[in-house]
Amino acid sequence: MASKKIEVKDYFLPCPFCGDSDMEIVESLFEDSNDCYELVVYCACGAQGPAAKTEDEATLKWNSRVKS
Repeated sequence: MASKKIEVKDYFLPCPFCGDSDMEIVESLFEDSNDCYELVVYCACGAQGPAAKTEDEATLKWNSRVKS
């Protein structure tokens, strides 16, 4: 699994599970994606966002949450 670290922490909302805001965007192979690698925002606590095709899309999906 290759990873691409984005240095600017302001891009990401804090993790909803641990509160950390030091995320990575990593390439991940998903079973339902026809053997394609997709990008996800990943937190050190193990939380990850939805799969996306681009870094911008992965970041947007991570930051798009339902407010409780």
